[in-house]
Amino acid sequence: MDGTTPPVLFVVGTAGAGKSTLVTSFQRWSRFLEVETLAINLDPGAERVHYDPEFDVRDLISLSEVMDEYDLGPNGAQILAADLVASQAIDIHEELDGLSGDIMVIDTPGQVELFAFREASSHLVEVLGRGRACLAFLFDPMLSQTPSGFVSQMLLSSIVHFRLGLPTANFLSKSDLLEPETLEKIVEWGDNLSALEAALYEESSNQSMVHGSGSQRAEFAIGQLRMMQHASIQPGLIPLSSENEDGLADVLTFVQSVYGGMADARDGFAGDIEHERN
Repeated sequence: MDGTTPPVLFVVGTAGAGKSTLVTSFQRWSRFLEVETLAINLDPGAERVHYDPEFDVRDLISLSEVMDEYDLGPNGAQILAADLVASQAIDIHEELDGLSGDIMVIDTPGQVELFAFREASSHLVEVLGRGRACLAFLFDPMLSQTPSGFVSQMLLSSIVHFRLGLPTANFLSKSDLLEPETLEKIVEWGDNLSALEAALYEESSNQSMVHGSGSQRAEFAIGQLRMMQHASIQPGLIPLSSENEDGLADVLTFVQSVYGGMADARDGFAGDIEHERN
């Protein structure tokens, strides 16, 4: 990629969505392409990471030490640790400023609210992103199997996009865990609003028979979806499997579509990967 400052990709999603696994797989995969990926860990609560971090926030802030020093439980310590990380954004930026590479991929805290909904985190994104940042939001595959679960994540992704103001792409994480017909259905929901609305009405009809409130929930969800469509927020959804390396080229292509470089990346990378495997 051109330029001395590499583009920055923040990997965001709910706990267990596969953020750290994606960073690990992406770093390993990109080496085949001679693309230098700078992996950054911003999760002070991570027990372990399996990628090679150029910077690890745990060297500055230890969650267990925060719990001991401030006499906090795990949740309170996570919140304070996230704020402490953000308060050191300038120092972190200075450590990262001397690094050179093609792309910087940032692993964010497990709980999405700690990263997206703290004011200090907005400052962290601004400082570290340096005007060249974008965001990959990971959908949890299990939660995505129901229309209401899918819409919940779509709304959360839109809120994070609105909150941080970064170009955002949605990826269906761990897609290899899904049956092919289930995967096809979920991807269609991401591409076809009418299909998603129909699925919501069907789900609400079943819920109304049990709880009596399904139709109201469906109308609310559909209203939100139509507002997103009116605002030209086209979520889409790209299947991603860190296990099988499916969708990794799409991650890199997304970053390059925002900040330029290697315009035909997707087709070229697919050929390079096949060559490496053979």
